[in-house]
Amino acid sequence: MFDRLARLTWRHPKKVLLAAFGFVLVAGFFGHDVEHHLKAAGFTDPSSESEQAGDVLSDALGYTAQPGLVVLLRDPDGGPIDLASPEILAEVDRLADALRQSSYVGNVVNPLDDPAAAPGLIPADQQSIALPAQLATSDLEDKGGLADESVRKNVTSDLLDVGYGGYAPSFNEVNDQTRKDLQNAELIAFPLLGILLLIVFRSVVAAFVPLLLGALSIIGTLFALRIMAGLVDTSLFALNIATALSLGLAVDYALLIVSRHREETAEHGYTEEAHRRTVASAGRTAVFSGLTVAGAMAALVVMPQRFLYSVGAAGAVVGVLSAAMAVIVVPALLAVLGPRINALSIRRGPAISDTSTRWLRVARAVMKRPVLVAVATTVVLVALAAPLLGTHLTGPSAQAVPPGQQSYEVNAYLDDHYDRAVTEGLSLTVDGPATDAELEGLRQQIAGVAHVAETIPPFVRVSDTVAYTIGAFEGPALSARSQDALREVRELAAPEGARLLTAGNTASFVDEKESLVANAPLTIGLVIVLTVGLLFLLTGSVLLPLKTLLMNAMTLAASLGILVIVFEHKFLVGVLDYPGPYAVEVTSLVFLFAVAFALATDYAVLVMARVKELRDGGMSNEDAVAHGVAKTGRIISAAALMIAVVFAAFAVSPVFFMKQIAVGMALGVIIDATIVRALLVPSLMRLLGEANWWAPGPLRRLHDRFGLKDG
Repeated sequence: MFDRLARLTWRHPKKVLLAAFGFVLVAGFFGHDVEHHLKAAGFTDPSSESEQAGDVLSDALGYTAQPGLVVLLRDPDGGPIDLASPEILAEVDRLADALRQSSYVGNVVNPLDDPAAAPGLIPADQQSIALPAQLATSDLEDKGGLADESVRKNVTSDLLDVGYGGYAPSFNEVNDQTRKDLQNAELIAFPLLGILLLIVFRSVVAAFVPLLLGALSIIGTLFALRIMAGLVDTSLFALNIATALSLGLAVDYALLIVSRHREETAEHGYTEEAHRRTVASAGRTAVFSGLTVAGAMAALVVMPQRFLYSVGAAGAVVGVLSAAMAVIVVPALLAVLGPRINALSIRRGPAISDTSTRWLRVARAVMKRPVLVAVATTVVLVALAAPLLGTHLTGPSAQAVPPGQQSYEVNAYLDDHYDRAVTEGLSLTVDGPATDAELEGLRQQIAGVAHVAETIPPFVRVSDTVAYTIGAFEGPALSARSQDALREVRELAAPEGARLLTAGNTASFVDEKESLVANAPLTIGLVIVLTVGLLFLLTGSVLLPLKTLLMNAMTLAASLGILVIVFEHKFLVGVLDYPGPYAVEVTSLVFLFAVAFALATDYAVLVMARVKELRDGGMSNEDAVAHGVAKTGRIISAAALMIAVVFAAFAVSPVFFMKQIAVGMALGVIIDATIVRALLVPSLMRLLGEANWWAPGPLRRLHDRFGLKDG
C-alpha cells in the first residue's frame, strides 16, 4: 500500500496537490458556516430522569416548572423601587407582557399582580423585582439560548435597569464566550506555532508544511461536522477539539515525515528511493498514529451527551484526515519542492532528524538501572495522581459564567437577595393518578428530608394525571448535601400507579454523573480493544500494547491529579486568572480521558514504530530501544512542546471548564513526552527484553497476514 502511495505522490505530485486543492474548495464551501448549524454544549443525557421530568411537565403544562431565566428589575440609582407609583406599576406590567411575548417563553409571574400569590419575588429592601419566566421547552441550553436573545431584544426599559439571569442566559453567554475564545486561541496559537516551527525546521518553507497540513485537516473536519449537524444535534465544542487536535497532529506528522525525508535524502539524495523509504516508514507510522487517535476519540460516540459524542466524532475525523493528508499531501509537496524544502534557512545546527546524543545517553543510563528507574517513576506518577481520590466534582450551572459577563452579576445578586427556588429550584412532578391527600402526604415527606427547604408549596394539578410543585435545597444546588438530599427524595414512595420525577440543577448534575458512570465501561472497553488491536497490528506484540495502556493510564492519572491540585486546591490559580469554582468539572474528566489517552498513544506509536524498525533491521532489543528513543527524541520533544502551546492557548478562556481542559491537555502531553517516554519506556522495555516482541503462534500468524507492513 505504501509503495503505491509513494509511486503516486512521486510520479504525479501536482495531480495529487490539485485534488487536495479541489477537496479544500468543496469542504470550505459546505463547511464554512458550520458554526451556525451547531447547538449548545449539551451536557445532559436525554434519557435521564430530570430530562423526562421536564418533558412530562412541558407536554402537560406547556412550559417547564423551574424558571429558565429571570428578568431582574432595579432602580437606576440603586435605591428602593416605589411600588406605589402608577408609572412603575405600568412599566413592570409592560415588561412582563414583553417577556411573555418572547420566543419560547411559556409563563411569566408578575409579583405586582398578586404579591400574595408570588411570594419571594420582591425582597424586603424593595430594591429589585424578579420576573421569573418558565420556558415552553425543556431544552434550556439551545432553545433557552434563543429565548434569552429574544428576551434581551424585547424586554428593555428607560425607567428601570433590566438584567437577565438564570440557566438560559448563563449558558447563552458561555456559548458566545466559547466562540470568541476559539478565535482568540487561534490568534495566539498560530503565530507561536509559526515561530516554534521556524526554530525546529530551520527553514521557512519546511515550517509552512505543518500549518498547511493543519489547515487542510481543520477545513475537512468542518465539512464533516456540517454533514453531522444535518443528521444529529452537534455541539459547538466540537469546533474547539477540531482546531486544537488538527494543529497538534499536523505538527506531529509533518515533523515525522519531513525529518525522515531529510534523513533519507541525506543518504540517497532527492530520489524516488528516498521518497519511497520516507513514505514506507514515516507514512506508515503516521497512519497507525492517526488510526489510534481516531479509535480513542470514536469511543466517545457511544456517550449520550451531545458534548461528548460530538467531540468524539470530531476527534475521530481529525485523526483519519490528519493521517490521510500526511501520507498523501505532504509526500506530494516534498516531491514538488525537492531540495527547496530547505529553502530560506534561518540558522545552522543539528537537524530535527539527527539522532540526539543526549537522548541516547539518557536511554542507556535508564536501562542500566531499569528497576530503580521504573519504581521511582511509578511512585512519582502515583503520588501526582493521589489527589484524584479526594476530588470534588462540579458540573454545568450558572457558575460556568465567567466574571465580566452580564449574567454573572445578575446571578450573584439573585443568590444574595432571593430564595434558592428562584434560580436553583427543585422541580417535583407526580406523573400518574394521585388524590389530593396523597399529594399532600408526599409534599410533607419531601419537606421532612434533611437539607430540603421546608417551605414547599402544595402540588398544583395540571391534569388528572400530572401535578407539580417547586421546592429548594438549603445549600447550593451542586453541593454534596443537596445531592444526598435529592437521592433521598427520589427514594420516597410515590402514590400507587404514579411516579415522582425530579428536575433542576441538582437533579441534572446527579443524572449526568450517573449517566457517565453507566456508559464509561463501554467507552473504556472500546478504547482498550481498538488501541490494543491497532498496536498489535503495528508491532506484532501482545505485551507492548498492554504496556502502552498501563503507561497511558499513569500519564492520565498524574495529569488529572495535578488538575485537582491546581483547580481545587487553588495552586497557581492567580497565574491562571481562575476565579472558581474550585472543583473539577465532571464532563471534562471524560473528555480528557479520551483526548489525553489518544495523544499518549500517538507518541507511543512514534517511538515503538522506530524501535521495531531498528530491531527488524538487526539490532538487539536494548540497542533498538536506545537508538529508537534517540532518533525520535527531538521530534517528539518538539511536537509535545508545540501541541502543549496549542492547548495552552485555550487556557486564555475565562470559561472555567475550558480552562481546565486546556491545562489538563497541556499537562498530559508534557508528562507523557518527558517522564513517561524518557524514563518508563526504556526501563520497562529493558526489563521485558525479548518478551517485548512475544505473541502466541495464532496471533503471530494473524499479524503476518493482516499486520500493516512496510511496502
